[in-house]
Amino acid sequence: MPAAKSIRRKVKPAQAPHRLLQVLLGVALVAAIFAILMVRLGVMREGYRLSALRAQIDQLQENNRTLRLRVAELTSHDRLRALAAKFRMAPPARGQVVVVP
Repeated sequence: MPAAKSIRRKVKPAQAPHRLLQVLLGVALVAAIFAILMVRLGVMREGYRLSALRAQIDQLQENNRTLRLRVAELTSHDRLRALAAKFRMAPPARGQVVVVP
């Protein structure tokens, strides 16, 4: 009979680590799922941020095009000639322009 009791004693300690292993695996699984969800949330946030930046780039490019067009209009030779005539401006006479070396 004493041999049977010693066998039982060996079986009982083996079940506690088995239960502990299940708990640890469960905690690891929950942690892994949480980590995956956090990564996906980060990816989603960066996707929204990227979309906003792309929209901002499009807006800035449109503003750039508009400003370049405005510069082209303002520096047009025809416009400058018309403004010069309006303000009674003429090309400089010979000798009025002095080039400094």
